[in-house]
Amino acid sequence: MRPLEVQIDLHGLRPEVALGRLGQGLHAARVRGESEVLVVTGRGWGNRDQQPVLRQRVESWLQGPEGRRAGVRGFQQRAKGGALLVKLA
Repeated sequence: MRPLEVQIDLHGLRPEVALGRLGQGLHAARVRGESEVLVVTGRGWGNRDQQPVLRQRVESWLQGPEGRRAGVRGFQQRAKGGALLVKLA
């Protein structure tokens, strides 16, 4: 398996900012003809409640209409839940 070079790092961003960056990054990846992108969310232990907030919001976005418009075919958790491998159409 080749090392994955295309990454969108959302770690540490507020959800609203992260989702905007996610949309831009996925669009750019599709324009370049990429078939998969690693989206780094972090595992969520750095917030006050120590709950994974960002990853849940990103997963919902990927599964929703925004994700479909961005060409998302599916995703899998990676890096012990700190990243998502997103498959693109």
